[in-house]
Amino acid sequence: MRVTIIAVLAFVAGPALAQDLNYNYIEGYYQRLDVDDSAGDIDGDGFGIAGSLEVGESFHIFSSFGRANLDFDIDLDEVVIGGGYHTPVAPGMDLVINLSYISVDAEAFGLSGDDDGFGASFGLRSMWGEKLELAGFVDYIDLDESGDDTSFRGEAWYNLTRAFALGAQVGVGDDVTSWGLGARVYFD
Repeated sequence: MRVTIIAVLAFVAGPALAQDLNYNYIEGYYQRLDVDDSAGDIDGDGFGIAGSLEVGESFHIFSSFGRANLDFDIDLDEVVIGGGYHTPVAPGMDLVINLSYISVDAEAFGLSGDDDGFGASFGLRSMWGEKLELAGFVDYIDLDESGDDTSFRGEAWYNLTRAFALGAQVGVGDDVTSWGLGARVYFD
């Protein structure tokens, strides 16, 4: 019982003790992918870079580029460009809604193909004290040729300084499961 009371108090009071969220950053990441395809499972890993820039008090723009090498010598490049809206729902906690354009290029066995479409996500970003940020999102993508997928993504970032953080993320969807590690640099 005592543990339950402490957990509830930490959940309620944690964001109240937090600092504001920063939407100005550049990050680099390593990511591991497990793709469930009708032909079988395809696994691989890759690297990427992403960034976000706050525009006004409630809007931000973002972009990312990722490259993955999958089984069977499949190379996959993904570019995402978008914008979003964020608004406080509690001290240190924001509701975030993003819309994006997605372009994917794949190459295997000397053949190449591309696909594009849109993405939408919504979720919460929350600071727990000065050091820890937790985030949870529901992501939806719809590509013209490859179809659509809904996934759930969780992130944790630990701020070593006000300008530098290390983080981890996990994403689980119908077709793709991923996990990753990253480093983020904040700027004003």
